[in-house]
Formats: sequence, structure tokens, C-alpha cells
Amino acid sequence: MLKINSTAFRLVLSSLLFICLYTSSAFCATANNHSQANFFQHFSGNLATELTLAKEQKKFGVLLFFGTKHCPFCRRMKRTVFNQINVQQHYQSHFRLLDIDIESTQHLTDEKNQRLSHIDYAKAHRVRLTPTIVFLDLKGELRYRQVGMIADPQEFIWLAQYVTSGQTKEQNFSTYKMHKRSRHQGQ
Repeated sequence: MLKINSTAFRLVLSSLLFICLYTSSAFCATANNHSQANFFQHFSGNLATELTLAKEQKKFGVLLFFGTKHCPFCRRMKRTVFNQINVQQHYQSHFRLLDIDIESTQHLTDEKNQRLSHIDYAKAHRVRLTPTIVFLDLKGELRYRQVGMIADPQEFIWLAQYVTSGQTKEQNFSTYKMHKRSRHQGQ
């Protein structure tokens, strides 16, 4: 009969358990994550064209993500929220998704067919902090502006639901989120 030291046995067993948990959590994280490159669509440089595409694709409108390359909050959203498959699927089914670097020297044509630099376009949308997320309806009219980072993927999905459901006229996003969270926790 083989005699096993109980301390050594516990150490081996706990090591195996740790390895199993680590690899399964890594697998789950990989299964739920996707590249952030899959979140945004290619921007044609013309907002009127993007609005037309959104209409043809039967979407609610266009989401404009105003950020910079060096903004830590923009990078964090791209790394932890935009890479989630459920976020990508939800947003891509409702919006054309455009990433606009407010420090870019490129120009774009806005929804009124005016040619502007990215920084002037950001100023026109009152972007003072990054990230700023602007939702436009199919007519190019502002539906909602979110200033600041949203770190929780579920909360970011709620933001899309808040905008598409017309709740922006009924209540602020904090109240909407509070009701969603209480219902979500009650399940």
C-alpha cells in the first residue's frame, strides 16, 4: 500500500485545481472576448454616407466614438468593453460604429455636407473630454451624448437600449441604469 503524505497530497490537489480554474477562466475569457477591431466599421469619411448606410441596413443610427490615441479611458473601453462579443453584436445590430480621433489631421464631411477637420467636428459636437460617445439618429440629429468611460460591458449595452428605446426623453441615464440594475439583480 502506498502511503501518501497528506500535506503533499493537498498541495498537489490544490495545484491541479488552480491550473484547472486558471485554464478554464482563460478559455471563458477568450470565448467572450473578440478583437476591438471588430467593433468599429470602416469610416468612409462622410457622415451623410454613413447615415445612408445605416438607413439601408435598417439601423437606429450612428454611434460616434470621439477619442485620442493616448487617452487611457478610450484604450480601456476598447480593450475591456468593445472586445466583448455580446457588446459587438448588440451595437452592430443597431448602429453604424465610427471611431473618430479628435487629434487627427484628416478631414471629414459632416451630416450637413460641410468639410471639417476631426477636431472642428468634435468641437461642433461639444467634445471636451474623451471618450465622448455621440448617438445620431438616421436624420443626423443628436439623440444622446455620453461623456466619460463606461467600464462595464452590461452597462454599455444598457446605454444602447436607453438610446434606442427613446428613454432619453423620459429619464436620465443614471435613473435608467439604476432601474435596469435592480431588475437585473432581482433575477
